[in-house]
Amino acid sequence: MPVPIIDLHCDLLFYLEKQMQRSPYDLSARCSIPQLQQGDVKLQTMAIFTETRAGSKEKGYKQAKIYQQLPLQCPQEVEHYSTNWKLDSKGTALLWAFENASGFCEEKEPFHEGLKRLETVIQEIAKPLYISLTWNTENRFGGGALTKIGLKEDGKRLLEELHQRHIAVDLSHASDALAYEILDFIEGKTLDISVMASHSNARTITHVPRNLPDEIAREIFRRKGLVGLNFYRPFVGQVEEDLLKHLAHWLELGGEEAIALGADFFYDPDLPTVYQEGKEVFFPNYQNASCYGRLVDFVQKELKLAPVFLEKLAYQNCLSFIQKLYSA
Repeated sequence: MPVPIIDLHCDLLFYLEKQMQRSPYDLSARCSIPQLQQGDVKLQTMAIFTETRAGSKEKGYKQAKIYQQLPLQCPQEVEHYSTNWKLDSKGTALLWAFENASGFCEEKEPFHEGLKRLETVIQEIAKPLYISLTWNTENRFGGGALTKIGLKEDGKRLLEELHQRHIAVDLSHASDALAYEILDFIEGKTLDISVMASHSNARTITHVPRNLPDEIAREIFRRKGLVGLNFYRPFVGQVEEDLLKHLAHWLELGGEEAIALGADFFYDPDLPTVYQEGKEVFFPNYQNASCYGRLVDFVQKELKLAPVFLEKLAYQNCLSFIQKLYSA
C-alpha cells in the first residue's frame, strides 16, 4: 500500500497566474493535478508567490482566486481542506499560504490596507496555513534569505496579527537575523504563533543561505513546528543521496516530530534567476510530484527507518500540526 503524502509547498498557483491559458493538468508545472494524484498526495499546500515590487498585491489576489476556483475546475480530483477532511478521502485536498507578505501588502501603502486585503481573502476563501514575512529580498516587514536584515516594525505588527488569527509563520525565506528576531519577538511577547520552515534543508549539509542553520532548526523543533524537505537541487547537494543526509541530520538534532515534506516543485523557466538552460534543478528521480513513493522507498531502504518514522515524515507530523492550527 502506498504511504499517503502531505506536502507543505508547491508553486502551481504562480504557474497558473503567470499565463492564464495554462492548465492545472499541465505536466510541465511539476506539481500538476495528475502528478499530485500519481504521488498519492492527499493534502497539498499551494503557495501564493510574488516578489516585492509594485503590483504584488494584484498578483497575490489573482493567485488566491485561482486557488478558490481549482475544485470547480477539477471537481473529481481536488477539494479545499476543511476540519471535516479525512486522510483517506478520495483525491487531493488543498491548503494555501503566502510565500511573501508583499502578496497582500505592498511597500508604500498603509499597513491597515494590507491587513484589510488579507481579511478579504480570508473571508472569501479561508485562512492560510502560513505566511512568510518576505521572500529572498528586503521588504517592509524584514529581510529575506539573501540579506542580513532583521525584523522591522511592520513585521512585528504582522506577527501580532498572526497570533490573533492562529496562522503559522514560515521562516524558509527569512534571513538568519529575521528568523532569530521573529523567534525572540514571539518569546518576548508570549505570542501563540506556530513556527515552521515549509521548504528548507540543513545548512550544515549544503551551505547556502536558504538552508537553515542548526540553531534555528532546533528552535523550530523545540516549539513543535515543522521543517519540510526541499527537493530543489541547489539546496540538496550534488547527488540524490544528499536528500538522506538532510533527513538524517534533522533526526540527529531531535527533529523526529518535525520532519516533513516541502518539495517546492515549480516550472523553472518562469524564474529566470534560478533557471539555466540544460541544468537540472531537480534530480531525475525526484523532479515532480509523482515521485513521493520512490522517495519513501529510498528513505526506507537507505536509512532503515521504522514505519512509524516514515509515516511521520510522509504525513503524520504535518497532519497533527495542521489539525491543531485549524481547530484553534
